[in-house]
Amino acid sequence: MPTPIDVLHERTFSGTPRRIYELLTELGTSQDRIWPFASQPFMRSAGPLTPGATEEWHLGLHAVLDEVEPEQKIVWRIDTEGVDGTHAFSLAPDGRRVTVRHRLAVTLDDTQGRLLWRRLEEQHERAIEGLFDKLARVLKR
Repeated sequence: MPTPIDVLHERTFSGTPRRIYELLTELGTSQDRIWPFASQPFMRSAGPLTPGATEEWHLGLHAVLDEVEPEQKIVWRIDTEGVDGTHAFSLAPDGRRVTVRHRLAVTLDDTQGRLLWRRLEEQHERAIEGLFDKLARVLKR
């Protein structure tokens, strides 16, 4: 029986949607300033964000860019056996503050997907919280 997973993290930052979006688009590139853990590499293909072409790899997952709306959202379609769904960043500005949400919404198959999630769940939690911590520090500079 498939297992749905819906994990939402959000935090509000002082900053502009433009600056936060720019930092999120640099994740996994040589310009990345917010990925928190060198021991858990995060990589994405070079070049501009192009739906259907831009790829990313981290924590044993592979994803392809599904949708991008500058300064609003970046949605990745997960392309890993046993995992069907997306993970996305969305930005909600409110004056001089921006709430950033990261949502993982997937369905895991009975075997491979559930085993993978069991192995990655804690790492995913640390990675998103660490990323939000580092994003806050970079935005204060």
